Order: sequence, then C-alpha cells, then structure tokens
Amino acid sequence: MSPSNPQRLLWSACLAWAVTACAPGAVGDAGRNVAEARPEQGAEAPRTAPPLDPDLDRAKAAAQAFTARLRGRLQAAMQAGGPTAAVEVCHAEAPAIADAVMAEHGVRLGRVALPGRNRNAGQAAEGWQLATLEAFQQAVLEGAPAAEQVSVVREGLPEGVALRLMRGIATEPGCLACHGAQVAPAVRAAIAAHYPDDAATGFAVGDLRGGLWVEVPATAAHTPQEATP
Repeated sequence: MSPSNPQRLLWSACLAWAVTACAPGAVGDAGRNVAEARPEQGAEAPRTAPPLDPDLDRAKAAAQAFTARLRGRLQAAMQAGGPTAAVEVCHAEAPAIADAVMAEHGVRLGRVALPGRNRNAGQAAEGWQLATLEAFQQAVLEGAPAAEQVSVVREGLPEGVALRLMRGIATEPGCLACHGAQVAPAVRAAIAAHYPDDAATGFAVGDLRGGLWVEVPATAAHTPQEATP
C-alpha cells in the first residue's frame, strides 16, 4: 500500500536540505529603500559584487545535486512501495548517485555518521569528518539546530585539497520510519538484509543523524562532465 501524501512529504523533508551561503556585501531591498528615503545623506554607494569563490561554489553545487537526486529517488520509492522500497534505494542507488555527482563536479563527497550510530559500516566517520561531527554534536547538545551545522575549511588541509565542507543532517519526522525508535518489522527486516550491523535507529526528531561532506581537490579549473542520459 502506498504511503499517504503527508508521509511522502515528511520523508522528503529528511533529505530536503541544501547547502547555502550568504553573499557578503549584498544590499537588500529594505536597505535600498532606506537610502533612497534619505537623500540628505548622499547618494547610495555603489554595491560591490560578492567575491568569487569557485571552490565553495563547486562544493555547494555538488551537495545540492546529490541531495536533489537522492531525494527524488526516495520520493518515488516511497510512493511506490513505502519505507522498505526506500531502504533499497539507499542501498542500491545512493552510491551510484554519489559517483555520478563526483564525476560531474570534480569533487569527493559522501555521508558519514558518528561511530556506533551508522547504518553502513563504511560510513562511520574518521579523522577530520569525525572531529567535525563531534563538534556538530556538541553544538546540538547545547541547543543548536542540527540542520544549521555547517563547516567550511580552507586552511591547514592536506596537499591536493583546496576546501572541505560538511553540513549536518538532521532527523526529521519522516526519517523515523527507518531511523526512529519504533521501526516496523518489515522495514527492520529490509534494513537487516543489507546492513546486519545497523546502529542507525533510535533517533528522535531534531537529533544529528550524520553529515554530508564534500572535498574539493586543488586542481585546475574543472569542467563538469555532461550528464549521462
């Protein structure tokens, strides 16, 4: 039986975040209106364009592409077969989506979770990813929203790496079907079939589920590949 529309919307919310950044130096409409309303203060100073940041732009674009594609496949799976079908998408299709996005954008990316809270043994965070997730977790424990945890690192990186980005993945209501404390037996069986050592249940809404990371290599300008039809 297909899930209701609210169920599909809640599930899509679990993957609906996108990496964004504010453009420094931008002036909004409100700021322009104030300046125009006070001519005695002189003409408005010319606005300067935000500085170019191709590495961050590449990281953001890759993260957005991965999220959008995976979200689309999960929505379709949920509509067709519910959470058990979504588990199959995460197992069989998510890695291929990641490979395609990495090739197109010339980056490395993936999803990680804190050790002991991961579903896929290969996605347990280590090194810089672990340190970043631990900082995110501490911030969440202190009351900060999990979805607002963002790290962009440009300094002190290994040779060949220009930028590292990570964004926290929050537990939304729709995530509970596969990651909550009360997972349906059929869903639990589907998870166990692919992830016998699963430790990614028991989460509550608002918890930090993990992080999506992107690493931009320090190479010449990258020309994205055309997507395969």
